Amino acid sequence: MTYQKLFQLKFSEGVSTSELARRYPHDIRRVSEVALLDIPEGTLREIISEQKAFNRLMRLKRRYSRFF
Repeated sequence: MTYQKLFQLKFSEGVSTSELARRYPHDIRRVSEVALLDIPEGTLREIISEQKAFNRLMRLKRRYSRFF
């Protein structure tokens, strides 16, 4: 499953995170990352202590921002 398809399902079609996890258990990491992007950036910065991981999530958010 591609990030683009996951973003489309979650943010354009309104599929819940739990439903995505059920449908695509082999892509649970990607589903989790997409779910985290629904959290405001300030809160996400507090949750994600590793700067490298935070930067990766922000790049994903910018890349697929058209789905928000």
